[in-house]
Amino acid sequence: MRKESSTCHVVFHTHWDREWYLPFELFRYRFIHVMERIIKGIDSDDIEKFVLDGQMAALDDYFEVCSDQQRKKVVRLIKNGKIIIGPWYVLADEFLVSGESLWRNLEIGLEMAKEYGQPQMVGYLPDTFGHNSQMPQLLNAFQIENAVLWRGISPEASEFWWQSPDGSRVFTAFLPEGYYQPLLNEEDPSKMVNEYIDKVKPYATTSQLLLTNGGDHLMPAWNSMKEQMNKVSNEEVELVTSSYEQFLKDIREETGNLKTYKGELRSNDHFYVLPNVLSTRTYLKKQNQEIEDEITGYVEPLLAIAGVSHMERYLNDTWKLLLLNHPHDSICGCSIDEVHKEMQTRTMKLKQRMDALKQEALYRLGAQELSLSGDSGRKPFTDMSKFTIFNPHAYEYTGWVEGVIWLYEDESFVIKDNQDKTLNTIVLDKVQSRHFASPTDGFPEFKSMWNYEIAIYVQSLPALSLQPFSVEQGKAQIPGLSSTATISNKYMEINLEKASLSVKDLMTGEEYNESNRLYSSLDAGDEYNYSPPLNDLITEGKLEGEPEVNVTDSFQELSYQLLLEPPASLDSERKGPGDRTSAIHAVFTIRLYSDDPIAKVDIQLHNECKDQRLRIVFPQIGEVNETSSDTAFDLVTRYAAKEEAFDAEKGTEVPVVVEPSYSLISVNRLVFMHRGLQEYQINSNNELEITLLRSVGWLSREDLRTRGGGAGPGFETPDAQCLGSYSFSYGFGFQESKEIALTKAKEFRLPPVFLPGEVSTDPLINFSESVLQLSAFRQKDEGMEVRVWNPKDSDLKTDFYSDCSVYKGLEKCNHSITIPAKTIVTLNLERR
Repeated sequence: MRKESSTCHVVFHTHWDREWYLPFELFRYRFIHVMERIIKGIDSDDIEKFVLDGQMAALDDYFEVCSDQQRKKVVRLIKNGKIIIGPWYVLADEFLVSGESLWRNLEIGLEMAKEYGQPQMVGYLPDTFGHNSQMPQLLNAFQIENAVLWRGISPEASEFWWQSPDGSRVFTAFLPEGYYQPLLNEEDPSKMVNEYIDKVKPYATTSQLLLTNGGDHLMPAWNSMKEQMNKVSNEEVELVTSSYEQFLKDIREETGNLKTYKGELRSNDHFYVLPNVLSTRTYLKKQNQEIEDEITGYVEPLLAIAGVSHMERYLNDTWKLLLLNHPHDSICGCSIDEVHKEMQTRTMKLKQRMDALKQEALYRLGAQELSLSGDSGRKPFTDMSKFTIFNPHAYEYTGWVEGVIWLYEDESFVIKDNQDKTLNTIVLDKVQSRHFASPTDGFPEFKSMWNYEIAIYVQSLPALSLQPFSVEQGKAQIPGLSSTATISNKYMEINLEKASLSVKDLMTGEEYNESNRLYSSLDAGDEYNYSPPLNDLITEGKLEGEPEVNVTDSFQELSYQLLLEPPASLDSERKGPGDRTSAIHAVFTIRLYSDDPIAKVDIQLHNECKDQRLRIVFPQIGEVNETSSDTAFDLVTRYAAKEEAFDAEKGTEVPVVVEPSYSLISVNRLVFMHRGLQEYQINSNNELEITLLRSVGWLSREDLRTRGGGAGPGFETPDAQCLGSYSFSYGFGFQESKEIALTKAKEFRLPPVFLPGEVSTDPLINFSESVLQLSAFRQKDEGMEVRVWNPKDSDLKTDFYSDCSVYKGLEKCNHSITIPAKTIVTLNLERR
């Protein structure tokens, strides 16, 4: 029995997934009705205040379609503190997007909220599938000192401190029963509210309790909420309308010493974290990373170098369009098919915007002319006999750069730099094609030409700058066929043996057999969780045809094909393989350059099989006790959870064995870098497994072995079977330092890039330490902003060179800066 008197803060809210088991427009229509109830409830003094889910996108969506009168009412209620908004733009997944995306999400959300009133200064994370380690530091950067969250942790108390690796922390309120508590919507809520209080009170460290009255896409019932609260209030518990900020303020006044939890929160001891969303619809993850890298790695730096400020609104809208793909039900791939088709449409629009913004930067730099009559640079039909390379890194780059140029003639050539030095040039491929241009003052047309895929070796390419190169007559290296199925450089030797690779680390002499092994197993799960059937079946790849090796003095390439013939699908009872087999075709191309420690792999897949999981495997030498991978603003080392369970009790998940990776996995000496392959696991044989595809046909099911209950409505999702053709890229090699490997992973995702036209710029800033990670370089207000972070567990001192004045806050930096361990730092540059 409850004895002490308590105050129960009732926060009226709705949790608004913009798209999930219904597409966006149908949920928006529903939101119009929810807003109608909110407005009427507040106007009638039945509801004192309402929290609009901590995100601004829903309000954006509503304002696009509501009447002017409705908009004015809502803005008035926001200004009066009745409708509580912010701080996020969307409630994003925390592991599948970049740290910079989370930063802009919070930045844009707060800026929008401040246009209407006072934003909610709470790190609101009610339904994310686990929480990344640097979230407290990110929130602190925007003067947010509190958080409210669910999932990812099984705490002893509902109040605690949550600390990032750098020492930043937020006072955190945990929701023991989750956010979905529309208890006052019941006709007689007393019994349910009392039962709820009995469940949450043992977790409370103060007399203050919290009831989040609302849920997914819900509004308060048309009953009188005040009357409902009066029905429940008694001598032991008084229900009061409140907000998260008020609740946090009141409990902080009563709390004493609280436990501190450090780092990422991914435990499912308390409730589901739905870990296999990391590999659902991997094509979405790949597409997202491509756009994130384009906007932060190429577009924003180029616009900053060009001094382009008039595109600020266009760029901000572009970020908002990207962020609309980041909510957990979107980027996680766990919605109906219609939702993810709309995501791909957004991605298509984003690619168009990336091209337009890069073209604008080149035009303003005088490298590319849009018209035939202009005089600012290369004309629309001029070939790429002169071109530019942009180095997106904040340090000098040395290494191979791949790109495509087009020329009118089929000719033999080499590439020279702006010092007239002939560079080591390889022509990887050439094909006759057509070039299309549409001048702003002329007719659009095609012209016949030749496309050349080339690779050149550059030395000390200046940081964050554009440098010109030219095509000159000469003889480039052209790959020729080799009779062996082996490629090598000074770092490794790779030999194709049957259907996998034998990889020798030439620095240690250790040999890794059966590497890059491809296999398929059955999956009776859904979009949230992998679940093997009782009678699983493993299908290994078999070599199909003869391998092909092409080599030059500086380059070697191995290509081969594998065929897998798994069951076409599960049987009708979903307990084992069906009677019919089908096929998965895989074409591997592995490139190895001299002086490059990373072998780069492209894989083309054609999948004809349902209800299966496709993985690649890299065995290790010796015991694997821990792994490291990158997440938002961090390089996290974790214990290797190798023992896998498959049968969960009701209301629970089996323990989590898969780990998230943004782009790097480090296991002993092996490093694996990728784009969009964000789920990995160490199996009981000490092998690294990476998921390529997971083919499932349901949003959620109730009959999984690995999860004791549903996770959403049981809609069929045939597109999540991932039938058809897909391509992925990854790299592997050996490296003692995981921080250096992280830099290599960034170079893998974001290599120097070929651009049309001829332009030369000086580096705006150049750091001496390449392990310092660049998150953003952009035009900001009257100057430029540089955001970097230190992945090391110790302080990192770096010298830098810049013609600009460099400030950290109000402090001017002179040629060097020390960044504490695991710390994010934002610098401001002013042109002199």
